[in-house]
Parts: sequence; structure tokens; C-alpha cells
Amino acid sequence: MRVLLVLIAFVLIAVPALLMLAREELPRGQRIGRALVVFLAPAIALGLIHGVPALDGRALNNPNAWTMLRLVLTALALILPWCIYVWFNARR
Repeated sequence: MRVLLVLIAFVLIAVPALLMLAREELPRGQRIGRALVVFLAPAIALGLIHGVPALDGRALNNPNAWTMLRLVLTALALILPWCIYVWFNARR
């Protein structure tokens, strides 16, 4: 089950980055730069989530609320590549 969840998360992150690389109307350097932004944005967001002690599961006050906030922010981090992909494609 964990492998399936990791594959789903990877697909949610990798597909918009690969679609950004496939665009032919942009120069190659710009495509690579934008694809890296799309691919690395969730890693930065998840790093920030795990860098805050309260969001990392070490909350002393209201642990249920912090856990729920951590789950919501993680889900948003997985949707973030698609949002950035749409944002890059909308600006033409």
C-alpha cells in the first residue's frame, strides 16, 4: 500500500514537469528551468512542513489540530505542481 501511495505522489509531481519539458514553443533552457520549478516546488513545501517542529508531529498543544494542518498542507504540496504548470501555461 505504501508503494502505491508513493507512486501516486510521484505521478502527481512528475507528470506536470514532463509536460512542461514537452512544450516546443519555448527555448530549451526556459523549458528545463520551468520544469525544475514545477518538480522541486513540492519538495521545498514538504521540507518546510517537516522543518517546523509542531507540523512534524512534535506538537505539545493541540496535537490533533497540528496533525490535521500537516495533512492539509501535504495535500496542497502535491497539488502545487499542477497549479504552477497551469500558471506557466496561462502566461503567453
